[in-house]
Amino acid sequence: MMKRVMSQPFANHGLAWRDFGSATPFGVYLSAILIACGFVNYLFPLSFLQGHSTVTDFGDISQHISGWWYFMQEPWHLPLLHTYKLDHPDGVSIAFTDSIPLAALFFKFLITLFPNAFPAHFHYFGWWVGFVFIAQAVAATFLIRALGAKSWFAMVIAVGFALTWPVLHARYHHSALMTQSIILFGLAFYWLGQKRTWTSQRASVALVGLNVVALMVHPYYLAMTVSLFIAFLVDQILKKESWLLQLWRLLSLLLLLGSLIWLLGYTRHSAYDALGYGDNGYGNDFFLNLLEPFCGGGKLITCGEGPEYVFPYRESFNYLGAGLLLLIPVALFSNRHHLLTLLKHSPALTALLLGFFLYAISNKIRFGNTEIFSYALPSWTATLTGTFRAAGRFFWPISLFVLYLTLASLLKKRSWLISLILVTALVMQIKDVKPWLLRIQAESAKPSTLNFKEWETVMTHVDKVMVYPIHECPPLHYQHNIWIMRLAGYYGKQINSGYTARGHKDCDADVLSLQRDLKTRHLYIISSGAYANTPFTENFIFPKSLQHAMEKGECVRRLDDMICLAGSSPAFWQSLPMVASPINLIPQGRQWKPAEFSTEIGIVKGQGVEQRLVPKDMTKPGWLVFGPFVYLPEGQYRYAIDYNSSSDSSTPVGNWDVTLDNTTKLGFGELYGTVGKKQRIEGVINIAKSQSGHALEMRTQFIAKGDLQVLSTSLQKIP
Repeated sequence: MMKRVMSQPFANHGLAWRDFGSATPFGVYLSAILIACGFVNYLFPLSFLQGHSTVTDFGDISQHISGWWYFMQEPWHLPLLHTYKLDHPDGVSIAFTDSIPLAALFFKFLITLFPNAFPAHFHYFGWWVGFVFIAQAVAATFLIRALGAKSWFAMVIAVGFALTWPVLHARYHHSALMTQSIILFGLAFYWLGQKRTWTSQRASVALVGLNVVALMVHPYYLAMTVSLFIAFLVDQILKKESWLLQLWRLLSLLLLLGSLIWLLGYTRHSAYDALGYGDNGYGNDFFLNLLEPFCGGGKLITCGEGPEYVFPYRESFNYLGAGLLLLIPVALFSNRHHLLTLLKHSPALTALLLGFFLYAISNKIRFGNTEIFSYALPSWTATLTGTFRAAGRFFWPISLFVLYLTLASLLKKRSWLISLILVTALVMQIKDVKPWLLRIQAESAKPSTLNFKEWETVMTHVDKVMVYPIHECPPLHYQHNIWIMRLAGYYGKQINSGYTARGHKDCDADVLSLQRDLKTRHLYIISSGAYANTPFTENFIFPKSLQHAMEKGECVRRLDDMICLAGSSPAFWQSLPMVASPINLIPQGRQWKPAEFSTEIGIVKGQGVEQRLVPKDMTKPGWLVFGPFVYLPEGQYRYAIDYNSSSDSSTPVGNWDVTLDNTTKLGFGELYGTVGKKQRIEGVINIAKSQSGHALEMRTQFIAKGDLQVLSTSLQKIP
């Protein structure tokens, strides 16, 4: 009898010393939650959970917060998730800002009931990250118990690997995609129903409910859970359960999801991404590199120096961790006689995981920097690859299933050696991800650097923000669009565009709209990427509307953009705390003032025409000004650098140069004291045809002697 039990890889015969007494479900789950809470407390300060961290300033999470702010200010209506202020006038569902609809609906309901219980500009994304780890611990415990390992020791091992899972920590800037507990619960529900621990009806209902949760967290999880549900139904048919019953279950799910999709407003925005198959899409990015599961840049296993191995890694990051890589060969060897068990008892699940793997590696199979094989995709796959272009994510169910199947198969071996290997592997896993944990600790503790208050006066004169170019129209300036979207959301203003997933913008109409006269109470924000070379190239010529606004003093420039407000004046802009430069129009040329300078050691002092860039620390040398990185066509140009210094005229205070691509110097010299008077360095340069299209800079370098103030730089084309 003992021999027959031992031959079953998932039989429950754990060691008594690992049980620590009775492993009651309540005690096990409570302990898992407490461990997760301790881990969250270790990893994140309270300020991060409350949403006050530099992590929330940039990238995806900033987009998510903006979508929530718009939704929070929107009155209740159908479709539930639609907001009309973002992408005004058509609006968009916040499902396409990845704002976690499940949490958004929950907190909006609470705010509706208790409007004074939440601070202004509250958001839940820090709290959701904390919840992710608690849910991960609970789901890991649930799955390992579903697989038959129900001891306290099994819970500790399962939770330890769950909380230190590398893929989880590589995505902490995207709280929706961190919710990988959905996959763990899905695998557990499948297993419980497949092994008859639960009735197939109970497992089906659980999987249907999980699909609803997945829909309201992130569409990629919905694709995974729907596929898992279908695999479960197919395996039930293969086990001789009625196929009509399975068909009814599937139709019930589709009807429920269809109703929710309409109710929530998902259908008002296409899920297809035109970039799904192209330079930044399926097969060219976001795929599973076959090396990545084994070499993700952890502390113990490192290889490669390409961008895919640099934290926080590429979209397709799928590293398993040193601990799991140790356990996999041990599990394969110890269960070598039962390797076909899964294929025999769960053929549909096996086929699904194989399908996920083939999709994840894409049609261009790579190992490290080497392309092994590629093939052309038929045109009919464009909708699939365009909707789910981040193919590498579909390896997540595979890797998590491998992790917990490996753990379960070993946790039930009656061997002190196996137990020691499991503990050693967990220690290795923790040590391997420790550098990432320390970096997350450090980054999450940094306070937010965004200053919304300096825009307060401007926003009292604004009803709508007009950002150019709109999202997805060239020249692309994603982070700038995210920041402006966040600013408009903070003040509850309409905005003509926003950084949303699956955008389909009319870029020609965007260009034409800027030709019209500026509207009152509309704030126009033009990305510096759009006019960086104006008027030296044809990429962007200021339309008459903006030209007139600049002439009237209604526009100012900053480093990242130019902003215009109809009816404003230079005096209005100069009275504001925001750092912006007045515009001095130069025929056939441009002037750059301190608010537009790129700097290594500088800080802007003064307002308006009194602006100057000075070193933050007079004892530290460095580049005070560099840029503006303009690409000049062939021709002759006059350059000028205006500066002053209180040092005497015999004292060198810095150096200057005019350079192409940071290599070819077209002019250079020393900067001397000016006894407080304005001094100009100027000259003429010739750009040969072979030099056109190369980035030009006018730079000043402070040498930490005396003082140095840069007032402006300018460049003018000589006819």
